[in-house]
Amino acid sequence: MMFLVRNRRTVEIAINVLFWVVGFLLMLLYVNNIGHVKKSMGGFIYPVTLGTILNILIFYFVAFALIPFFSKKRRWVLFIITLISFLLLATLAETLADYYLFPNYYSTEKEPFGAMFILTFTINTFITALALGYGFIWVWLKGERQREELQMEKLAAELNYLKAQVNPHFLFNALNLAFASATKTGDDFTADIIEKIASLMRYMLYDSNVELIFLEKELDYIRNYIGLQQLRISAEVPVTVNFTVTGNVDAVQISPLLLIPFVENAFKHGLSFNHKSEISVDISCEKRILEASIKNTVHSKVNDTLSKTSGIGLANVRKRLHLIYPNKHKLSIAEQDGYYSVYLQLHV
Repeated sequence: MMFLVRNRRTVEIAINVLFWVVGFLLMLLYVNNIGHVKKSMGGFIYPVTLGTILNILIFYFVAFALIPFFSKKRRWVLFIITLISFLLLATLAETLADYYLFPNYYSTEKEPFGAMFILTFTINTFITALALGYGFIWVWLKGERQREELQMEKLAAELNYLKAQVNPHFLFNALNLAFASATKTGDDFTADIIEKIASLMRYMLYDSNVELIFLEKELDYIRNYIGLQQLRISAEVPVTVNFTVTGNVDAVQISPLLLIPFVENAFKHGLSFNHKSEISVDISCEKRILEASIKNTVHSKVNDTLSKTSGIGLANVRKRLHLIYPNKHKLSIAEQDGYYSVYLQLHV
């Protein structure tokens, strides 16, 4: 897959280079004058080179800067205003350079500034039209590739899920049987553990098998997970666990199982039964902006394990965020002063 992506990019770059080289050569061979600069004067290559460079700058600025930026914003009126303003400013700068620079090298003759401006504007408009076509096609193809990649990820996840269906269902039913048995014999502690495990499995097997889920359900899953982890910790162990939720979490939806990898990572690497440990999970949601802050102590003996084992999980989360929430999230991960911290901001 990566080979195909690299090969496609190489071909695209080669086509772009060939296009400009051919255009440059055609200008040298078949154009006899550019404004007041005539080929017979000699040194014709200099204005052609300058013009080509300016055209390249205009083309790629429009195609790869203006179009992608305003495509994300969907503010087309502002896009048109910005495009026209840029085209006029670029034309004015190029005309001023032609008007005041090249006559000093070639002759004292000057064409009217207005005529030069109109000619330059016509050429730049043609280049901009090509850039618009190329840029919009490029943005569309990029979006299609992302959608295909997301679909492939989803199909792969569904396939893996189907492969793992039989044993989890059997285990889930066995847990329900064990819960009934523990309740019947009055073993409330064991029943509580079994109930929390069963709740986690129920969420993973049934509730999370959708594209979006209400944030409150995801938080219930995290609560059960933290509660199950706390059952492992005795009163003598120096561990502090805090879980706080603020804001409106009832009305928003997110992709399921998006936050739990960070929480699992915090308990996996931040929990020590011999040293003082702190784990905090803070979730807030205001004005459809979800903020998750997960922080845990890092113990020296697990530093190597942290760097080796957390990379795959975090890489998967980064990929999911990139595919499902492009340009709608911020993720920062840092280790400082003995703490490992994760901050995620998500526009939901």
